[in-house]
Amino acid sequence: MNNDRISNMGKYIINQGEVTTEELSQKFNVSIVTIRRDLKKLEEDNIITKIYGGAKARSDKLKSFEQRENLKKDEKAHIISIAKNFITSGDRIFIDSGTTTENLINDLDNNIHLTIFTNNLSIIKKAASMENVNLFVVGNYYNHTSNSFTYWGSSPTIKDFNIDKAFMCTSGLTIKDGLTNKNPIEQRIKSTICSIVDHIYLLVDDSKIGISSLMTYAKLEDIDTMITNKRPPAEYLDFLRDKDVKLEY
Repeated sequence: MNNDRISNMGKYIINQGEVTTEELSQKFNVSIVTIRRDLKKLEEDNIITKIYGGAKARSDKLKSFEQRENLKKDEKAHIISIAKNFITSGDRIFIDSGTTTENLINDLDNNIHLTIFTNNLSIIKKAASMENVNLFVVGNYYNHTSNSFTYWGSSPTIKDFNIDKAFMCTSGLTIKDGLTNKNPIEQRIKSTICSIVDHIYLLVDDSKIGISSLMTYAKLEDIDTMITNKRPPAEYLDFLRDKDVKLEY
């Protein structure tokens, strides 16, 4: 039994909140059988709870949105420094809920004229203080763990709006599964946005590349621009080039 791997796996699950066995197998480069054995040990140690197809952190162990925000701060700051250059006055933009995108609005000129759609509470608070911003709140149910609003009950009406640009986050990114998310309710909003927006910007740090989470909300070839903090692996470079996806890092 590899105690270091099990310890790192426990930390990873606490950080992510909920993961699949396939995601863990890819992350730690071991078989599904080994992952299941490791999860059994973590459950015995009261770190996680096994669920169908994966595991989730116990509620008393789960990292908050604020704690996750402090991870890879330099990498996220680099991504934001690039992404903000694609926002111009008069744009109608969607800013996704995530620890990277949340900081995007903090780097914008307070006097910029924008229409902002978002489901992230911190972005809502900041946008509400910007007098030249028209703010649309997406969702009607607040999720404390993700610091975001999701839909509960009635269908979303976001598809009725014309949105120029979407700045999206992802729990994981692979060539096979595309952009993935572990929250089925959030996935609904993300998928809808990507189906209606003119230009999709994906903001993703290198730790998410090669990881697949529970649900796909967009294919990798569906995005227009990928913004990351370092040069991706060769197979991703080839794929992005072949699918005419612009890469910034």
